[in-house]
Parts: sequence; structure tokens; C-alpha cells
Amino acid sequence: MEATVDYHPFEAEMIRIQDLKPHPRNYQTHPEFQLTHIINSIKLHGFYRNIVIAKDNTILAGHGVVQAASKLGLDTVPVVRMDLEPDDTRALKLLTGDNEINNLAVVNDRMLTELLKEIAVEDSVGLLGSGFDENQLATLAMITRPAHEIKDKDEAAEWLGMPNLEIEKPSIRLIVHFDNETDREEFAKLIGYKFTENTKSIWYPQRERDDVTSVEFVG
Repeated sequence: MEATVDYHPFEAEMIRIQDLKPHPRNYQTHPEFQLTHIINSIKLHGFYRNIVIAKDNTILAGHGVVQAASKLGLDTVPVVRMDLEPDDTRALKLLTGDNEINNLAVVNDRMLTELLKEIAVEDSVGLLGSGFDENQLATLAMITRPAHEIKDKDEAAEWLGMPNLEIEKPSIRLIVHFDNETDREEFAKLIGYKFTENTKSIWYPQRERDDVTSVEFVG
């Protein structure tokens, strides 16, 4: 039996950004990095997907787009108004569904890296607007391809045609377990460190905590 769906034609309307209200139960935030990509997308494509709002102008889908549009200095944005109260369960389902349903898709990482590589090489602004930057793409290429193709991030950057890509220094951590306090004290003497009662970890050689190249010993 063929399924039937009630199709309701939605007409977009223009609304002032200052009249829109973020949903009080929106659980996602939009960092500057993401907003930069959305801004570039709006500049390049316009609003190809409308913002969705409830009856009272509460945003159900498109919080990040509204923020980006505001940063662009726009006064109005296109919206689709649903005949729903913002606390209606159907409105809440729309809020979560717009955020989460796409996460259920299965990604072919190899196809994705090839696609992003083409964009990075051929587009004048590189990956801006794709949701990726060059470092993220290099990392994705490295971790999703076998070692005989790409063995490390340097090689991944070269594969992308970006030999000057900044490569992060690897963090080194060494965990040492001791059977008893005597062994721990003997080890402390070897490295010239005195453990206190509250010592749980140390950096050796002794550095500031934000030096990720230090070696951590855990007692």
C-alpha cells in the first residue's frame, strides 16, 4: 500500500533579525570557526535553506544561520513559519531532527577527502565554506587512509598540495606505575624529583603545564 503524506506548501517570508528569538531549549552553540564557514556560504550561495520558526518567531532551525546573517550586517532573513507553539513536541522534534538526522548518514571518508582536496586546490578561497580547513582535511586523510598511501600528517599535507601546512608537534606521554611507595621514591631520586603526599603527576623535565612536548610521569 502506498504511503500518503500531507504536503503543506510553505511560503517563505522575510523577517527582521531583531524580531527573531532563539529557542530557549536550543542545545547547540555556534563557535566563530563555524560561523565563518556559514558566512562564506551565505555570500556564495545566499539562503538556499530557509530558517524555520514557530508562530511566535522562535527559531526552530537555523540558529547559526541567523547569527551569521547578523554578523554580515543583514537586517532581514527568509524564514518558513510553522503553525506550532515553540514548546509543542512537534516543534521540539523539528529542533532536534534538524540538528541530528544528518548525523545518521554513513560517510565514505575516501570520497570525502577526494572531494575536499579538489575544492582546496581549485577554489580561490580554498575550503572556507565547506566545514573543513586544511589541517582538518590533512588529519582526516591521514587517519582514514592506509599507511602505504599516507603515513603521517606531513605526507597528508603534501598529498593535498600544501607542503607549507603547519604540522602540530606530537604530544608525548609516558605513564609509569609503581607497585609500592619504595619503588616510587627510588624513581623520584633517579629523576631528581621529590613527591609529596598529593602528587599525582609531574612534568619531566619540569616545564609549564601548557608545554605539550613534555613527558608526564604518573605515580
